[in-house]
Amino acid sequence: MRIDVHTHLANLDFIVHLQGRSSTPNAVLEGGTYFVNCAPWHRQEAPSQLCDVDAKLREMEGMNVDVSVLSHGIPGPELLGGDEADDWASRINDHLAEVIQSHPGKFIGWGSIGFGSPERSISEVDRCINQLGFKGIQLFSNIKQQVLGSPEFLPVYRHIASLGVPMNMHPTAPMNYAGMEGTPLIGGMAFIYDTSLGTIRLIMSGVFDQSPDLKLIVPHVGGILPYLQGRIERGVNAWTPTGDQPKLAHPLRHYLDRIYVDSVGHSPEALDYCYHVCGPERLLYGTDHPFGNFNGSAGLVEQMDWSEADKELVYHGNAERLLGL
Repeated sequence: MRIDVHTHLANLDFIVHLQGRSSTPNAVLEGGTYFVNCAPWHRQEAPSQLCDVDAKLREMEGMNVDVSVLSHGIPGPELLGGDEADDWASRINDHLAEVIQSHPGKFIGWGSIGFGSPERSISEVDRCINQLGFKGIQLFSNIKQQVLGSPEFLPVYRHIASLGVPMNMHPTAPMNYAGMEGTPLIGGMAFIYDTSLGTIRLIMSGVFDQSPDLKLIVPHVGGILPYLQGRIERGVNAWTPTGDQPKLAHPLRHYLDRIYVDSVGHSPEALDYCYHVCGPERLLYGTDHPFGNFNGSAGLVEQMDWSEADKELVYHGNAERLLGL
């Protein structure tokens, strides 16, 4: 049994809608392929499989994936801002719910939210979980170039925590990209840094102290966090908050030890190191289909010299526990 927690299926109507925009995010159709400008300096190809359910099912079979937890991917609706963002989040969720209902047992959903207003975002979270049956909420690594720990977003996170469902983080157009423009390094490096920064700023906001049951999944083997954890800890633990910033109730490791990560590591060495730092109980199976080297990511766990019991935790046991399956 394999449950893929990091896999995408986009709403084609949303991408078509982006074609009509003069500012980012916007989309262009070139040679039969959509390209989405998530920011003035970041262009993202939308592979044909991104919107093709039949292709998704075929490639799941090829990767021996039994169940995919679908998320919309980038760009998210929150980049549109205001009512437009909230409206499109609802449409994206309706489309995903239809796909899940049409293929029983194959798909689970991460809900999208627009962050156009806290009230509508919270209402959409409730609809996703209580009406559409999704098992968690998609969260991007920043929200329209604001850090995740910004005070206006905290009520939304607290509400998600109150429902007992996880937030699944994914990179978006990163806040820090200097020196990477016009190179492949935005996807290769800036995305990973942005998710790591988002995680630490979320912790430093105090939301995990306010909502101890908050559950967070950080993609791509935890970004840089497993590898620089000691250095980051020293700085945060010695930090004296100023102004309205809260003082954390615990050392940073207390919070990092509660975070889940996925197995999209792109190299066996990175995945094995993450396993030893985070432990098998907090590692979830993922492929990042249909982006990057998804077939390579799909086969990484099988290459590991781990016990079969630990591999089963990663393949499905941890996801079943976290998602209440």
